[in-house]
Amino acid sequence: MEERGTRQSKPVKPQVVAWELGKRLSDTAIVSTDSGTITTWWARQIPARRGQMYSSSGTLATMACGLPYAIASQVAYPERQCVAFVGDGGFSMLMAEFATAVKYQLPIKVIVIKNNTLGQIKWEQMVFLGNPEYVCDLHPIDFAAFAHACGGTGFTVEDSAECGSVLARALATPGPVLVQAVVDPLEPPLPAKATLDQAMKLAEALARGEPNRTKIAWTVLREKVRELV
Repeated sequence: MEERGTRQSKPVKPQVVAWELGKRLSDTAIVSTDSGTITTWWARQIPARRGQMYSSSGTLATMACGLPYAIASQVAYPERQCVAFVGDGGFSMLMAEFATAVKYQLPIKVIVIKNNTLGQIKWEQMVFLGNPEYVCDLHPIDFAAFAHACGGTGFTVEDSAECGSVLARALATPGPVLVQAVVDPLEPPLPAKATLDQAMKLAEALARGEPNRTKIAWTVLREKVRELV
């Protein structure tokens, strides 16, 4: 987990954002997440400490829940650090609620992993169905500008080397704050142990015309070689 969370590659890997955030959370932080590949990075890369609380939608896989969970947490526990770690797909479904946080001056911190794609759906289409990705691209939104438009504060992360410092500034900024982290859309949420069927389905999806097949094949190959080394 540490090796994946400390890579300095470009574009930024989503694991790096989660890892850097985890190191800077308070001992009583309440961290909410959404459903999708974001749940993978949240669960794997943010080390939970005694005294902290973590919330997700569980097996309902509800999208857009991360932001309202953070708002509710901050209302219930005004003295605690409340953070939403969300994907751009889920966040964009209910992002107007950031204005609610501004209205009531709830000092929530929202970390948006921005890859302009419905990542979980994309990888499920390939690995579960053997199909190339279909209609998974999102319209890109400048979430930092949106935060400013709501009356909050917005930051952007596009460089792994600056990720930690930007997150530190964001967490220390009073009031509602949003950080958009522009990450690699082709970083696969690989299972701890892939099954033969999953590998075959992915190979089938690539062979059937997945538009990013070359980059995906090299990424998966590098991951497996790294595991062996």
